[in-house]
Amino acid sequence: MTRIWTELSPGECAELIAAGGVGRLAFCTPAGPQIVPLTFVVSGASIIFRTSPYSMVGTQGTESAAAFEVDDLSPSEQSGWSVVACGAAQAMSDPDEIAEIRALSDPQPWVDGSRTLYIRLSWQTITGRRIDTEVVRPADTGVSLVG
Repeated sequence: MTRIWTELSPGECAELIAAGGVGRLAFCTPAGPQIVPLTFVVSGASIIFRTSPYSMVGTQGTESAAAFEVDDLSPSEQSGWSVVACGAAQAMSDPDEIAEIRALSDPQPWVDGSRTLYIRLSWQTITGRRIDTEVVRPADTGVSLVG
């Protein structure tokens, strides 16, 4: 058995993350790069998550370039996939748009406290890879073992 990487198409990437879940937001701050795990939902070509307006993400993770990574890995099988969406993270302010997100698929933070700031990362690029097992079969010799 060998392990192989397969590049995923943008459509495959979007399909893999469509159900939402947990991912990691990467962004730059004056103190340097930060990576924060967040629950999220997908709406069109955007990842939406909630945070506190006073958190590091709320104060320094918006209005700039960001990356969001989502993966599903099986260490015991040494297989899985990883998707990275890159774009601008922007605070959402339209009450109708926020109400629509709440009604359809509101991201539910795992941490207690007020998470009233909705942030949208509209991806400009979305890339991904899958690692899987490739079964190598012996070459066909043309000899039939069935008589």
